Amino acid sequence: MVITGKHIAAARGLLGLSPSELAEMSSVHPKTILRFENEQHSPRPATVAMLQRALEDRGIEFYNGGDPGVRLFRSKAKKPGTY
Repeated sequence: MVITGKHIAAARGLLGLSPSELAEMSSVHPKTILRFENEQHSPRPATVAMLQRALEDRGIEFYNGGDPGVRLFRSKAKKPGTY
């Protein structure tokens, strides 16, 4: 599974999170998030994993089938009330 900046941006949009809010949840600097989303930077795999984990804990599911994307399952959120 390859997580792209577009995945992160879409997931943030589904959850209604600002870059600063995601930064606080993931311990990734907001500028790093924005540069990744805008395809200006390719963060280290560990950084992408931190973003992925923070979003998945809030019910986001990433997929890369024929049509890469994200979807939200509020019922799967490990941290209810944080989206």
